[in-house]
Amino acid sequence: MIDPHRSQIPAETFPAILLGLLLLVSACGKGPQSGGGAGPAQAETYKSQLELSHVGLAKGENYLGNEVFYVEGILKNNSSSAIQRVELLFLFKDSLNQVVLREARKAVDYKGSKGLEPQKSTNFQVAFERLPKDWNYVVPDVQINNINLK
Repeated sequence: MIDPHRSQIPAETFPAILLGLLLLVSACGKGPQSGGGAGPAQAETYKSQLELSHVGLAKGENYLGNEVFYVEGILKNNSSSAIQRVELLFLFKDSLNQVVLREARKAVDYKGSKGLEPQKSTNFQVAFERLPKDWNYVVPDVQINNINLK
């Protein structure tokens, strides 16, 4: 018969259980407001409130004289929270409109600052040095891939 006044867990396992509970509580406390990625549903909500505009293409050279293409544009935060980091997905296509390069890159990253505040805009520029030979030299499709909230 089980005695309700006596613990059924051996005393030597209490430190391990306590550590496990602390790790669980710690993991639950990390959310988008602590600098992590937004949860899936929340990320979709915020992603839909970010606006990309004036997306264009520029060409230049790196220090070695190699060709570099820059995808540039403006990102506006129409949400109610500050955005710490934005990762964009770039889809480069060929003459048949087939994707020849799909690449996610960091476009905006605020370190140690307030982030991109609500209703504010910022410019972004992402460099690409090695693009596929069959790319059609047209501005790639750009989508918001991932965000981190402040």
